[in-house]
Amino acid sequence: MHCPYCLSEINNEALVCAVCRRDLYLVKPLLSRIEALEKTVATLEEARALPSEPAVKTTADVPEVTVLQAECEPIATTHLSTWLIYWLMPLALLIAAHGLITVFYDLNTLYLRIVSLLIPLPFGLLLVAQERRPRLLLIAMAISLSGIAVLAMSGVTSMVDGTRVLPVGLREWREFFEYAMSIALSYTSSMIVGRMARLKARAQARQASGASLALARLISSGAAKTEQIQSSANKFHDFGSSITAAATTAASIYAGLQGFVNK
Repeated sequence: MHCPYCLSEINNEALVCAVCRRDLYLVKPLLSRIEALEKTVATLEEARALPSEPAVKTTADVPEVTVLQAECEPIATTHLSTWLIYWLMPLALLIAAHGLITVFYDLNTLYLRIVSLLIPLPFGLLLVAQERRPRLLLIAMAISLSGIAVLAMSGVTSMVDGTRVLPVGLREWREFFEYAMSIALSYTSSMIVGRMARLKARAQARQASGASLALARLISSGAAKTEQIQSSANKFHDFGSSITAAATTAASIYAGLQGFVNK
């Protein structure tokens, strides 16, 4: 090997250059890594030079396939029981919390509003944290959960106090929809956070598995700028998802508590 400082030829096992007396202890691992990458690049170039066969995939094609699979993540086919668990359990807990807070203990309804914001959070997060789900179905779950929960609470109140199940007057209808909206937005914001966690975990797994090959391809093709652009795009995507989650959470809290703040 040659000394990286004075370019003198030295022993491969040497830790100090015999000519310029420079320390090679920290430089040798980097030189070994560069040599290994150069061999990988040479192998890839030889594979590209060979005539391609329709039934055979070269090693150089692996990153493109991985990227396409990452961009087109399949939607999970989940049993109906799983959907019902993540929909029925928060619904049952919301109704039970209403019964305990307003009927059994006769507490201030402000406690009910706060608990109603917290109950849907873990279920929405767990629903999408592991696998991709159909968006329209998730939206339908959030809307139906909030609507049925508020209707059931109104029904329980009607049986206890003898009031109407459905609201009467513009003010009661507005409070009805604000309460339902706060539950739906809380459920939605937790889904967004779960999706962000899933995508981040998948990106880290892909990065760990294909780091060496991706670096070799960048060196061979001179695409360092492409990696920077992709990294910036990922950061903007994460930032946008974070802003969306924060916005839905803030809207959920505002919709659920503004009636008490304005009083």
